[in-house]
Parts: sequence; structure tokens; C-alpha cells
Amino acid sequence: MRALADGSVRESLMTCFQEAGMPAGVWTNDVLDRMRGTGDAVGDAAIAEIYELGRQEEVRQALLAFGKNGDALPAGLPSRLQRYFEQTSALPEWADRVLIERGRVLLGRYETLVVSTLLCASLPLCYGCGDGAQVLARSQRLTSGVYRRLMETSQFVVDVLDDGGLEPRGRGIRSAQKIRLLHATMRYHVGRQGDWTRAWGLPVNQEDLAGTLMSFSVVIPRGLGRLGVDLPPRDRDAFFHVWRIVGYVLGVDDRLNPSSFDEGAELFDTILRRQQKSSEAGIALTKGVLDFIREVLPGPVFAGAGPTLIRHLIGDQAADLVKVPPADLTKSALQAGSVLNYGYGKAGDTAPLAAKAASELGLVVFKNGLRLSNKGRRYEWQVPTGLTESHPS
Repeated sequence: MRALADGSVRESLMTCFQEAGMPAGVWTNDVLDRMRGTGDAVGDAAIAEIYELGRQEEVRQALLAFGKNGDALPAGLPSRLQRYFEQTSALPEWADRVLIERGRVLLGRYETLVVSTLLCASLPLCYGCGDGAQVLARSQRLTSGVYRRLMETSQFVVDVLDDGGLEPRGRGIRSAQKIRLLHATMRYHVGRQGDWTRAWGLPVNQEDLAGTLMSFSVVIPRGLGRLGVDLPPRDRDAFFHVWRIVGYVLGVDDRLNPSSFDEGAELFDTILRRQQKSSEAGIALTKGVLDFIREVLPGPVFAGAGPTLIRHLIGDQAADLVKVPPADLTKSALQAGSVLNYGYGKAGDTAPLAAKAASELGLVVFKNGLRLSNKGRRYEWQVPTGLTESHPS
């Protein structure tokens, strides 16, 4: 009888967890397979209406200046799009402003390392998921105009984690809302292309969305640890909480938007086990990141920075899937007194060496990218009129 009672309690707890959107033990293949066929009803309905009305360019123009969370909605938006913005503008009831503040200050503390971890860990791990990489390659959002796309992604991180980023004067919510519409646009177009294979799942499906979200909330803290920054659990969990809120705004299914870092790490690792495989799409996307790093860190001293950082942060096995070249921060460059070695003692001390390289990369992205390039304007996520952008920006 005692065993039966204990079993009933366990079943009751599992039911409560499921109703709260929490994992009931594990994310099974059956659950995640279903999520590969699930999109975002709210965002998809808004985008479908825009195209049915032929108002995609009008909407794009209307939303260009719609950047702050507290900005009033532009007048005359299609009805479903207006409802979309109204429904997705509020933070969830469980959002904790104390945790938001604690989590977001990590950007100010580790600004350059956060951006470099995004570029050299989060993105390559996403590209190593072969089916998910297919939609990114076909959308050409990252394979053409690589510089702009990577800078937009970096800008999004800043929008979310900036002081007041989720408050009315901030931009984090609006940026997330625009990205959600971008995802819906990609689903609208890519799924209609003749070369899309159903075995890849729905374009920008819920499993891929969850994996991408965890590549921010889980991979960045893990990457900081690989660079010698061991976050206290309270800071790590607060950082995770911020991105959980972003996942809510992005339309990630509650069942794939866990409440704790440990659960998020379990989900991310499960998705990687299911989805990691080499693909031409993933290799091409990763090459775009490596080319970007070579462009912003020119000269022989930094020639091996990209491959070295990626392999240090994600490991050789994951790096091999996307054909990252061998690590090559050579001793000769270090002994020549390069900035990578300044103040870090032994040349063979891998973690400090990688941390310095990451710091240099992040600094250049901020100094020459987010702050000074693009003719002094922000890199702003836009709602595209199609899969490629023929319009000036």
C-alpha cells in the first residue's frame, strides 16, 4: 500500500509539472518530434494576414521606428498584427524584476566575453544541428550580408541585457517581437519552397526555437566558465531567468522554456543529442562566422583566433561537424608579444589565452561594430518582406 501511495504521489507531481510547463522527468523523443511540427500560431497568423493584404513593405516601413518597448503602436497596422503586438508586449506574471536586474548586469561586467561566446559557441552549436541549419541557409539571412546579420544578433543581446532593456524605455521586448515575426516570415516562405524536405520538420519549429534560446541562456554561462569566469549559481540562474522571459516573448512553447538553468541545460543537451550532425548548410554558416572574425580581427597575429576560440568553447567533436579548421594561436605569435599574450603569463595557459582572444574580439565588435559602424545607426532587427532583403537598410 505504501508503494502504491508513493506511486500516486509521483504521478500527481508529474501531472502538476506538466500542467506548469515543467519537464516530467525528461523531454522524450516523442514530445520533441511533435514539437518539430509545431510553429507559432500567433506570429504565423499576423504574417499570413500581411501577405494576404499585400502590405509587407508598408508594415516593414511602419515598424522601422517602432523600437522602444514603450512606443505606441503605429497607426493602421493590420488587425492581427496589432493584436500580436498587444498580446506579446507584457512580461509574464512570473517575471522577477530582482532577478532581471541581477542577470542583466553580467553584460556590463563581461560585455566582450558575452558577445564572443555568442559568436564562437552559441552560433556554431546551432549550426551543428543539421536540420535546423537548413532553414537558416535557405533564408539567406546569415549567408548573405553576414556582417549585418551577426551584428544584429549581437545588438539583440545588448538590447535584452542593457540597463532597462525589458522596461518601457528599453528595446529588448520590441527586438524580440520583431525577431518572432522574422521567424514567422521564414516559416511562411521556406515551407513553400520546392527543395524543403519534410523530414527536417517545420521551418523554425519549436524544438529549434528552444535549442536556439538555450544557446543564449545555457551556452553563454557555460562559455564564460570555459573562459575562466565561473559565475556564482545565483548570477547564472538570474541570467537564465532573463532569457526565459525572452523565450516567452519569442513564442517558445512553455513546455520547452524551463524555469531553471539545470533544466535548460538538460533540454539543450537532449536537443544536441538528437540534432547534431554535419550538413553543408551548417558548414557554410560557420564559415560565415569565421570570415567575419577574420574581417574584424585582421592581421597575422589574429589569424587563428576564430578556429581556436570555437574549438576551445564547443570542443573538437562539435567543431569538426561544421568543419572548423584546427586551432592555431601559434607560440610564435604569442612570443612576439601579441595582445593575446599580454599580461597572461605562460603561453601554454589555454584558458587565459582564449579569454584574452575572446575579449579582443568582443571589444572590436563593440567598438567598430555596434557603436561606430552602420553610419552611426543601430543594427535593428526588421520584419523582412521576403527571405532576402533587396531594400537598403
